[in-house]
Amino acid sequence: MRNLIAIVCGAAASLVSSAAAAHHGLDFLLVQTAHLPEKGTGYVFARYDYVDADDEEDGDGMGAAHDDDASAGHHGAQGSEIEPAVLYGVADWLAFEAHAHYGREDGDWRYESIAPAVHMRVTPRGQPFSVGVSVEYAFAHGDAHADAFEVTGAFGYAMEKWIMAGNVVYAKPSGHSGDWAYAAGVRRTFRERHGVGLEAQRENGGATELLVGYYGEIADRLTLNAGVGTGVGDGPDATARFGFIWRFR
Repeated sequence: MRNLIAIVCGAAASLVSSAAAAHHGLDFLLVQTAHLPEKGTGYVFARYDYVDADDEEDGDGMGAAHDDDASAGHHGAQGSEIEPAVLYGVADWLAFEAHAHYGREDGDWRYESIAPAVHMRVTPRGQPFSVGVSVEYAFAHGDAHADAFEVTGAFGYAMEKWIMAGNVVYAKPSGHSGDWAYAAGVRRTFRERHGVGLEAQRENGGATELLVGYYGEIADRLTLNAGVGTGVGDGPDATARFGFIWRFR
């Protein structure tokens, strides 16, 4: 009996450790969670976003939780964006991040901005309900985009194979009034390291995107996420979003 208890406890500890290793706040494509890396753990990640939108739409649909330059807007046609980033846990409740934005329009790729960010977890680790706050400032390159200050509130709940999360985002571009945006998502894990989910985001002005996503831990250190979406109301006609996350420590 003691051996059986030891085996069960060891398996449970292994599962908890595996889940903690994946806690990087990137559990979704459009939604940020309050999960942070453990102290001394770092991640390199990158996103690729493709958005097909009408010329009459407001906003670029690049994501409330990830786009520092949403206020500038690409205003239509087809647009792509690449966002490379690095994230590092400096304490159990604190992580630093830096990410850049490269946008493509009319066939040309352009460097748009770089943004340092601070992520803070308010609730203790190990609890099913999580709350976090992120603050970032984007330094724009050139005159096409403005510097922007952004604050994100992240709320989540995890139980067994389910993760639910929501965001409230306030973005204030330099020289412009501030805008509010919202995002929410739910995902279910199956076959241990693979999951599917549904996400939604609503930007200022009513542009809304719905996205179906796949989230897979391909290896112990590598996660791949992918999703396709469409707009509601003034949202984009079609979107495709991809991301990889690599734990380097």
